[in-house]
Order: sequence, then C-alpha cells, then structure tokens
Amino acid sequence: MAGFLSRLFGGGSGQARTTETQPAQSASSVVAREVPIGRGWNDIEVAGEAYYRGGLANIFGSLGRLEGGVTMQVAQLIPEPTNKYDPNAVRVVVNGHQVGHVPQEDSRNVARACSSVGRGGIAVVPARIWARNDDNVWRGRVTLMFSGDSESEKDYAAERLASEAYESARLVEQMRKAEAKAAREAEKEARRTAGAVDGEYWALLKPSIAELKRQQRFDEARDLLVKCRDAAEREAASMGEIPNPWATEQLSVVLRRLREFPQELEALERYVAACGDREIPDSVSSRISRSRITAERGA
Repeated sequence: MAGFLSRLFGGGSGQARTTETQPAQSASSVVAREVPIGRGWNDIEVAGEAYYRGGLANIFGSLGRLEGGVTMQVAQLIPEPTNKYDPNAVRVVVNGHQVGHVPQEDSRNVARACSSVGRGGIAVVPARIWARNDDNVWRGRVTLMFSGDSESEKDYAAERLASEAYESARLVEQMRKAEAKAAREAEKEARRTAGAVDGEYWALLKPSIAELKRQQRFDEARDLLVKCRDAAEREAASMGEIPNPWATEQLSVVLRRLREFPQELEALERYVAACGDREIPDSVSSRISRSRITAERGA
C-alpha cells in the first residue's frame, strides 16, 4: 500500500501524473494531468454514496469482488461550479464512476485546492472505498484519505468462502471427534461387559485381591483371580488382542505361595495358548520358565 501512495503522491504533493480519464457524465475522453492535493489534511467522508450505488457496483465488479470489500483507489475531485445547490460543489469520481460529493462543509477548501492544479490538471487523492452487496443492493462508504493512511484490500466473497471452508472443516473435525468418542465409549462398554466378574469389571477388583493377599487369605485370592483371569480372556477375545497378563501373573504368585506348582504351570500355559501366535509378554515368559523348572523338580 505504501507503493500505491508513493505512486500517487510521487514523493511530493506537487508532482503530477498523466492519465486518460472520462469523468462521470462526460461524453468524451480527456487527457489530464492528475495532481495530488491536500496531503496532510484530515480525511473526509464523501457524501451521497447512496445516490451512486451503480458506481460502487461497477468499481467492485471490475475488481471481480461481486460481494464487495475494501479497496484503495485514486479519486478524482472535479469541481461543479454550476451546481445549483452549492457553487463550491466537488464531485468524487473513481475509475470513471461518480461515487458522491465532497460534503458541503469541506467543499470550499477542496474546490480552492482543485483550482490550483492549473490548466489541464485534475486534482486527485487516495480513497478508501468500502462496499457490500446485500441482495443486489450496494451500500458503501468512501473516504478521501488526505492523511495518507491506507487499508488492506479485502474481498468479502473470498472471506466468506474461506469462512465457510473453515466452518465446514470445523464441523467435520467435530463429527470426527464425536465419532471417536462414541467408539471409545462403545469399546469401553464392550470391555466392561465381556470382562465382568459378578457384575463388576475385573480390573476394579485389584484392590480386593491385594487386601486378601495382605491378610494371607490365599485360597480366596486364588478363587477370585481365576474369575478375573477368565474375564480378562473374554475381554481379549472380544477385542481381538492378547489377554491382560495381570490376573495370570498374580494367580501364579498365589499358587506358588500355596505350593500348587502344577496348577501354576497350567495357568501360565493356558495364558500362552490364549496368546496364539502373538508375542508373549516377557514377564509371563520368565514365570513359565521358572514354573517348568519347579514342576520338573517336584516330579
């Protein structure tokens, strides 16, 4: 945008450029020198844009912004000394389309500055144009940017499409997360159902088993661990995975404590069989090796 202002003002308020222009309501092309005026003045809001909606539509249509937006353009300031309402009237023209007038309270000063550009010259100033197309009715505001300030170009149609794409992606992601959550909940429920021991998920019985072991009630701990092992196997079968080894490992500990060595080996070999051709946890492999040695010695 700095380049836009530099080209317009040319590094000095008196430097002009030559352009071919056809002011609004004129039938012939005129080659005019565009002379920037008013650099450093306060910005001025153009009056009467509502009467020149067609001009706004043509400007944004030529930019391919059919829903409107914001653009920085060069506004030509053309005095209208024969205007019956204000002899100091100055019309504002952008790209050959009138977009309004300088407001009456500012027209005298602007008209005086316009008269100073000399024969064959036409006064120009940067203009910020905002417009929106609401159901084919254009509404807009034009600001003469004497201050030299500027604003980034905007295309409301492009912004709308980007917003719609973002919202669509957000909804897709929201649906994906909802589906993933539902899948996790369904898996959790399936695990709880398959792995139930007397109506309770087997893993929730770990504290009870630990307490039985602490109290040295090993027979009861063994019986509860057998139920937990069976539940873990059912859960694994429903999920297509190897069983959680915790119940089998704890059962091995309790059976060894009870000196039921054949039963310990049987429990460990049962776990290995449940794993099929899948990898057996190292903790179970080491236990089964030790159990086999103990069983051979006992035999």
